[in-house]
Order: sequence, then C-alpha cells, then structure tokens
Amino acid sequence: MKKLLYLLCITLVFTCGSDDPVSTTPDTTDPTNETTDFNVTGTVADQTAAEAKKTIYGKWNLSGSRRISANSCAFNFIEFTDDIFIMSFTVYGTSETFSGTYVLNEDSDGTVSSVDLTLDIEGVQTTVATLTEIVVTETDDRLNATFNIVLNIPEGYEEYEICNGLDGDYECDKEDPMEESTTATEDSNHAKLTKTWNFVSRYQFNQDISAEWYRDICYIDNEDDEENTYIEGCTVATSISLTFSAYGTYTLTWNGSNQGVETETDVWRWSDDTQTAFFVGQDQLEISIETLTDTAAVFTEDDEYTEGDDDIITYTFSAN
Repeated sequence: MKKLLYLLCITLVFTCGSDDPVSTTPDTTDPTNETTDFNVTGTVADQTAAEAKKTIYGKWNLSGSRRISANSCAFNFIEFTDDIFIMSFTVYGTSETFSGTYVLNEDSDGTVSSVDLTLDIEGVQTTVATLTEIVVTETDDRLNATFNIVLNIPEGYEEYEICNGLDGDYECDKEDPMEESTTATEDSNHAKLTKTWNFVSRYQFNQDISAEWYRDICYIDNEDDEENTYIEGCTVATSISLTFSAYGTYTLTWNGSNQGVETETDVWRWSDDTQTAFFVGQDQLEISIETLTDTAAVFTEDDEYTEGDDDIITYTFSAN
C-alpha cells in the first residue's frame, strides 16, 4: 500500500473531437464555486461536450448494484471530476481503484456519442472502459443515472482484469457533494484545494526524499509488519498526482512505471471551519496547509514514527 504524504496508509481532460479526439482544457466553470449546479440532468447523446461534462460530473454510487461477475468483482462507484475519473471495484472482498483521464467522443453534429475512460500505460493512453447511453434524471430531489458500460481492462492489471465481466446496463444514484462544495466562494481554500495537483517534492530533515515516493510503486506491501517486497525489474513512477474532489474523495495516482498505473483513494474532510488543515482516511490523519494558491500548495505532516522537533514532512505540489 502506498502512503498518503509518505506515512499515511490509505485503503481505499477531457478530450473531444470527431474521429480523433484531442485534449482540451477543463471547462471554465469552476465546479467548486458557489454558482455551480451539482444537479445537472439530461441525455448525454443530445449534449455538447461542455454540457455533457457538467451532466456526468460527480460521484455515482454503484455499490447497490447486484451484478457481480463470475470472478467475484463488483462496482463500488465511478466519479468524474473536472479532469479525471475514479473507478472503484470490490475484487474478492478487497477494494481496488484506478484513475485516469476521460475522453468525450463527439459525433459530426457536435453531440457526445460516448465517454472513454483511459489510463496512461507507459506513455500510451489506453481505453479501459467506454460509457454510452448516459441519461441523468431527477426524482424527489435525487439524481439518478442510467448508462451502458463496456470494460476492456488490459492484461497485467491482475487486480482488475476479472472485472471485464461487468459489461452491461446500470442504474445508480448520485451522492451528495461536501457541504463546503455548495457554499464555497472562489477565493476560499476549499475552492483552491479541490482539483488535481502534481507532486513536486517531499522534504524531511532538510533532505529531499522525493525519490522514495516515486519508488513506492515498486514495492508490494506485506502483512504482519514484514518488510515490503521489491519488484525485480520495476521502473519507478515518473509522476504522481493528488486529487481532492468536491465529493470528499482523496486520490493518489502513480504514472509512468512499467508496473502500470497505481491508484489509491480514501475520504477527506476539513478539520474545522478555518480550512487550514484537513483529515484524510478513516484514521483521520491531519495534514496542515502551509501555502495554498490556485497553482501552488505546500502541506506538512507530523511524522508520528519519528521523535523530535524537526520530524515534519513537507510536501510541495503544483497545478495548472
């Protein structure tokens, strides 16, 4: 298990075009500001890419689905942020998650024909799932989505490969966003934090220990406090991203390794109304915000395994 800001164990762009989708910048509507409508409905096949992006945005709870593959894999949820998707399964009783960018495919009339979920596998964007026939409706103040999904998880993803048997039609409810997401102003820490961040550095004891985090993907966690097992021939990750969603989902993703994409996700919430620190995970590890702007963030964590006054771990992230 990789670590949240090194020590926390956590359990759990859009592109559009006609025949050849290309990357686009996120929609200019900030999903965290007070004017955001979290209750958009509609038929995606009748919408433009910008309209469809707002329709599918949010966390869709699939845990109530009774469809289970013959190999014991079931959906937990699918979440769409401004620039990534997060897909969670239960495989043999264990939560498994992966995350990447998603692509809105448009027909010649400019409406969305399908949504591709892609992973960056050694520099190549590979489609692992395609959603079609997406319709979002509202009944008794609750949003509901129906869609068809075809999964194409490639070989080498042993944790997820068996989930290819989950193809078919689904119906699910949309979860409620965090309270702060519905009230935050554009200059609030909540609005600034809820996005995808790119890892820059990690320091402790005045030493740059960033390389250790990139190497985390090359280790298999062992139980009973045994030393983790190194994967022979593993290449380290080339990038790490961190996403805080408006629905309380915290996601870490390692990209660029020959081991594929590694994703871990958990929950997050503010420690108090000052929005200067937040808790992550069921253990509620507290992370302090030292600096936060629209494009730069510095977080600190108290290393509970190291004694002393200078045991603070400092993390720096950037955003576009």
